[in-house]
Amino acid sequence: MTIPELACFSRTLPVEGGLNLRDMGGYVAAEGRRVKTGVIYRSGQMANLSPAGAAHMAALGIRSIVDFRRQSECAAQPTAWHLGTGTDYWSSAQDVLSGELDGVVRSNAATADAMRTAMLRLYRDLPHKHVGSYRHMFSRLAGGYVPLLFNCAAGKDRTGVAAALILHALGASRDMIFADYLLTNDADLSSLIGSKGRFSRLPDAVREALLIADAGYLDALFSELETAFGGVDAYLTHALGVDATMRTELRNVLLE
Repeated sequence: MTIPELACFSRTLPVEGGLNLRDMGGYVAAEGRRVKTGVIYRSGQMANLSPAGAAHMAALGIRSIVDFRRQSECAAQPTAWHLGTGTDYWSSAQDVLSGELDGVVRSNAATADAMRTAMLRLYRDLPHKHVGSYRHMFSRLAGGYVPLLFNCAAGKDRTGVAAALILHALGASRDMIFADYLLTNDADLSSLIGSKGRFSRLPDAVREALLIADAGYLDALFSELETAFGGVDAYLTHALGVDATMRTELRNVLLE
């Protein structure tokens, strides 16, 4: 898939200690308008920033952080670079679990097929389990509380769904949405594994099925939105409150 807008500038921010940190600016959206640069950022957890990396982040002027991670994840790898900057930090009060996925990760007999099945289930579950998180994100964006950074652990799954929903609401093409999602495969996610991390003992094929951005996973999301809600537009409107008025507000804030 060749999308010229993906090559118009480097999307990955060279922030020391950052993880899968990208600017979503430049994508073509409704009426040929483009997403502004320096307004929406997506990333993985940002607990490993160096002092220089933290200073780099602070210099971006980010007003809002929306953290999709579980409370246990936030406690284990806290976000701290924003302290003292006046940035509003929000994380879900729920400890939303991915039971089937966690079961495969803990299993001593995990297989790549089992992991891929669990990942497909995860993408069907995310629009249901993270309604509150996605609703809050859209409210902040439409309200003009930007620049805004949204993140999860790897910046791939919970964050990938959020990015897909934003781009759809802005009028980006489905090809563009998938291309943005697949850029995670260019990121270095090795810090999530570590020598003693929970993923380090998994066989390579199993770990790959867990950490890869697979177009089939995003297909599962869109299939679930069609089956359960009648499509992405219906989900945005009825589950997240992103109606026609809010879409106009979003486009006024985020597009140039």
